[in-house]
Amino acid sequence: MAFDLQEQEQIDALKAFWQRWGTTVTVVIVAALLGVTGVQGWRWYQQRQAESAAALYSQMEALAAKGDTAKLVAAAEPIKQDYPRTAYASRAALAAARAAYETGDAKTARAQLGWVVEHASEDSLKAVARLRLATLAIDAKQYDEALALLTTEHDPAFAGLFLDAKGDALSAKGDSAAARSAYRDALAKTPADAANRPYLQIKLDALGGES
Repeated sequence: MAFDLQEQEQIDALKAFWQRWGTTVTVVIVAALLGVTGVQGWRWYQQRQAESAAALYSQMEALAAKGDTAKLVAAAEPIKQDYPRTAYASRAALAAARAAYETGDAKTARAQLGWVVEHASEDSLKAVARLRLATLAIDAKQYDEALALLTTEHDPAFAGLFLDAKGDALSAKGDSAAARSAYRDALAKTPADAANRPYLQIKLDALGGES
Protein backbone atom coordinates (compact mmCIF):
# COMPACT_ATOMS: atom_id res chain seq x y z
CA MET A 1 0.00 0.00 0.00
CA ALA A 2 1.53 3.33 -1.03
CA PHE A 3 1.59 6.40 1.24
CA ASP A 4 2.07 9.99 0.13
CA LEU A 5 5.01 11.95 1.48
CA GLN A 6 3.10 13.55 4.39
CA GLU A 7 1.69 10.23 5.57
CA GLN A 8 5.12 8.61 5.33
CA GLU A 9 6.62 11.41 7.42
CA GLN A 10 3.94 10.88 10.09
CA ILE A 11 4.58 7.14 10.13
CA ASP A 12 8.34 7.68 10.39
CA ALA A 13 7.81 10.15 13.24
CA LEU A 14 5.56 7.70 15.07
CA LYS A 15 8.12 4.93 14.65
CA ALA A 16 10.87 7.16 15.97
CA PHE A 17 8.75 8.19 18.94
CA TRP A 18 7.87 4.60 19.77
CA GLN A 19 11.49 3.45 19.49
CA ARG A 20 12.51 6.12 21.97
CA TRP A 21 9.54 6.19 24.36
CA GLY A 22 7.69 2.94 23.71
CA THR A 23 9.03 1.12 26.76
CA THR A 24 8.26 4.04 29.07
CA VAL A 25 4.74 4.43 27.71
CA THR A 26 4.11 0.71 28.12
CA VAL A 27 5.36 0.79 31.72
CA VAL A 28 3.12 3.77 32.53
CA ILE A 29 0.07 2.12 31.01
CA VAL A 30 0.73 -1.18 32.78
CA ALA A 31 1.30 0.63 36.08
CA ALA A 32 -1.97 2.53 35.68
CA LEU A 33 -3.86 -0.67 34.93
CA LEU A 34 -2.27 -2.40 37.90
CA GLY A 35 -3.17 0.58 40.07
CA VAL A 36 -6.82 0.41 39.06
CA THR A 37 -6.86 -3.34 39.54
CA GLY A 38 -5.15 -2.97 42.92
CA VAL A 39 -7.70 -0.45 44.16
CA GLN A 40 -10.59 -2.61 43.03
CA GLY A 41 -8.97 -5.66 44.60
CA TRP A 42 -8.42 -3.82 47.88
CA ARG A 43 -12.06 -2.67 47.95
CA TRP A 44 -13.22 -6.21 47.27
CA TYR A 45 -10.97 -7.48 50.09
CA GLN A 46 -12.28 -4.87 52.52
CA GLN A 47 -15.85 -5.73 51.62
CA ARG A 48 -15.24 -9.42 52.19
CA GLN A 49 -13.55 -8.66 55.51
CA ALA A 50 -16.49 -6.53 56.62
CA GLU A 51 -19.00 -9.18 55.59
CA SER A 52 -17.16 -11.90 57.51
CA ALA A 53 -16.81 -9.69 60.58
CA ALA A 54 -20.50 -8.78 60.39
CA ALA A 55 -21.48 -12.44 60.39
CA LEU A 56 -19.41 -13.07 63.53
CA TYR A 57 -20.79 -9.95 65.18
CA SER A 58 -24.33 -11.18 64.54
CA GLN A 59 -23.44 -14.32 66.47
CA MET A 60 -22.30 -12.11 69.37
CA GLU A 61 -25.64 -10.31 69.36
CA ALA A 62 -27.41 -13.66 69.57
CA LEU A 63 -25.23 -14.64 72.54
CA ALA A 64 -25.98 -11.32 74.22
CA ALA A 65 -29.71 -11.94 73.83
CA LYS A 66 -29.23 -15.29 75.58
CA GLY A 67 -27.19 -13.73 78.37
CA ASP A 68 -24.26 -16.07 77.70
CA THR A 69 -21.49 -13.74 78.87
CA ALA A 70 -18.56 -16.16 78.75
CA LYS A 71 -19.26 -17.19 75.17
CA LEU A 72 -19.94 -13.59 74.19
CA VAL A 73 -16.54 -12.45 75.47
CA ALA A 74 -14.85 -15.38 73.73
CA ALA A 75 -16.69 -14.61 70.49
CA ALA A 76 -15.11 -11.15 70.34
CA GLU A 77 -11.61 -12.58 69.99
CA PRO A 78 -11.77 -13.94 66.42
CA ILE A 79 -13.26 -10.65 65.23
CA LYS A 80 -10.45 -8.68 66.88
CA GLN A 81 -7.74 -11.04 65.68
CA ASP A 82 -8.89 -11.72 62.12
CA TYR A 83 -10.68 -8.48 61.26
CA PRO A 84 -9.09 -5.78 63.45
CA ARG A 85 -9.47 -3.04 60.83
CA THR A 86 -13.21 -3.43 60.49
CA ALA A 87 -15.72 -1.34 62.43
CA TYR A 88 -17.09 -4.53 63.95
CA ALA A 89 -13.89 -5.38 65.83
CA SER A 90 -14.03 -2.37 68.15
CA ARG A 91 -17.77 -2.77 68.65
CA ALA A 92 -17.23 -6.41 69.53
CA ALA A 93 -14.63 -5.42 72.11
CA LEU A 94 -16.99 -2.81 73.60
CA ALA A 95 -19.78 -5.39 73.82
CA ALA A 96 -17.42 -7.86 75.49
CA ALA A 97 -16.25 -5.20 77.94
CA ARG A 98 -19.81 -4.38 78.93
CA ALA A 99 -20.70 -8.04 79.41
CA ALA A 100 -17.60 -8.63 81.51
CA TYR A 101 -18.28 -5.55 83.64
CA GLU A 102 -21.85 -6.61 84.31
CA THR A 103 -20.59 -9.92 85.71
CA GLY A 104 -18.01 -8.19 87.91
CA ASP A 105 -14.97 -9.03 85.76
CA ALA A 106 -13.32 -5.61 85.74
CA LYS A 107 -9.98 -6.99 84.56
CA THR A 108 -11.44 -8.39 81.34
CA ALA A 109 -13.50 -5.25 80.83
CA ARG A 110 -10.37 -3.11 81.08
CA ALA A 111 -8.48 -5.31 78.64
CA GLN A 112 -11.27 -5.08 76.07
CA LEU A 113 -11.59 -1.31 76.46
CA GLY A 114 -7.82 -0.88 76.21
CA TRP A 115 -7.91 -2.75 72.90
CA VAL A 116 -10.49 -0.30 71.57
CA VAL A 117 -8.41 2.71 72.61
CA GLU A 118 -5.39 1.29 70.80
CA HIS A 119 -7.02 -0.12 67.67
CA ALA A 120 -10.29 1.67 66.91
CA SER A 121 -10.29 3.78 63.76
CA GLU A 122 -13.29 5.83 64.91
CA ASP A 123 -12.65 8.63 67.39
CA SER A 124 -16.12 8.24 68.87
CA LEU A 125 -15.44 4.61 69.82
CA LYS A 126 -12.12 5.56 71.40
CA ALA A 127 -13.94 8.22 73.41
CA VAL A 128 -16.52 5.71 74.64
CA ALA A 129 -13.75 3.30 75.65
CA ARG A 130 -11.84 5.99 77.56
CA LEU A 131 -14.98 7.08 79.38
CA ARG A 132 -15.69 3.51 80.47
CA LEU A 133 -12.07 2.97 81.50
CA ALA A 134 -12.28 6.14 83.58
CA THR A 135 -15.45 4.86 85.27
CA LEU A 136 -13.69 1.60 86.12
CA ALA A 137 -10.74 3.54 87.51
CA ILE A 138 -13.05 5.65 89.70
CA ASP A 139 -14.75 2.48 90.94
CA ALA A 140 -11.30 1.15 91.88
CA LYS A 141 -10.44 4.46 93.62
CA GLN A 142 -7.71 5.09 91.06
CA TYR A 143 -8.62 8.72 90.65
CA ASP A 144 -5.38 9.96 89.09
CA GLU A 145 -5.61 7.26 86.42
CA ALA A 146 -9.20 8.30 85.71
CA LEU A 147 -8.21 11.96 85.42
CA ALA A 148 -5.36 11.09 83.06
CA LEU A 149 -7.80 9.26 80.79
CA LEU A 150 -10.26 12.14 80.90
CA THR A 151 -7.72 14.81 79.97
CA THR A 152 -6.60 13.11 76.76
CA GLU A 153 -7.67 14.53 73.42
CA HIS A 154 -11.10 13.23 72.43
CA ASP A 155 -14.03 13.71 70.08
CA PRO A 156 -15.54 17.17 70.89
CA ALA A 157 -19.02 15.63 70.86
CA PHE A 158 -18.09 13.88 74.13
CA ALA A 159 -16.82 17.01 75.89
CA GLY A 160 -19.74 17.22 78.31
CA LEU A 161 -19.50 13.56 79.27
CA PHE A 162 -15.75 13.77 79.82
CA LEU A 163 -16.15 16.81 82.06
CA ASP A 164 -18.96 15.10 83.96
CA ALA A 165 -16.75 12.08 84.64
CA LYS A 166 -13.88 14.40 85.54
CA GLY A 167 -16.12 16.00 88.14
CA ASP A 168 -16.94 12.56 89.53
CA ALA A 169 -13.24 11.69 89.84
CA LEU A 170 -12.37 14.99 91.51
CA SER A 171 -15.34 14.78 93.86
CA ALA A 172 -14.39 11.24 94.89
CA LYS A 173 -10.81 12.41 95.38
CA GLY A 174 -12.04 15.10 97.74
CA ASP A 175 -11.30 18.14 95.58
CA SER A 176 -14.73 19.78 95.77
CA ALA A 177 -13.68 23.11 94.26
CA ALA A 178 -12.21 21.48 91.15
CA ALA A 179 -15.19 19.13 90.92
CA ARG A 180 -17.62 22.08 90.96
CA SER A 181 -15.65 23.71 88.17
CA ALA A 182 -15.74 20.49 86.11
CA TYR A 183 -19.48 20.10 86.61
CA ARG A 184 -20.12 23.73 85.62
CA ASP A 185 -18.04 23.25 82.48
CA ALA A 186 -19.90 20.01 81.78
CA LEU A 187 -23.25 21.80 82.01
CA ALA A 188 -22.00 24.42 79.56
CA LYS A 189 -21.07 21.67 77.09
CA THR A 190 -24.23 19.59 77.58
CA PRO A 191 -27.34 20.19 75.41
CA ALA A 192 -30.39 21.45 77.27
CA ASP A 193 -32.40 18.34 76.35
CA ALA A 194 -29.67 15.82 77.26
CA ALA A 195 -30.88 13.05 79.59
CA ASN A 196 -27.93 13.41 81.97
CA ARG A 197 -28.25 17.19 82.41
CA PRO A 198 -30.55 17.04 85.48
CA TYR A 199 -28.13 14.66 87.21
CA LEU A 200 -25.27 17.03 86.45
CA GLN A 201 -27.16 19.85 88.10
CA ILE A 202 -27.90 17.67 91.14
CA LYS A 203 -24.21 16.83 91.54
CA LEU A 204 -23.24 20.48 91.20
CA ASP A 205 -25.86 21.55 93.75
CA ALA A 206 -24.67 18.88 96.16
CA LEU A 207 -21.22 20.47 96.10
CA GLY A 208 -22.53 23.95 96.72
CA GLY A 209 -23.49 24.98 93.22
CA GLU A 210 -21.87 28.21 92.11
CA SER A 211 -20.34 28.92 95.50
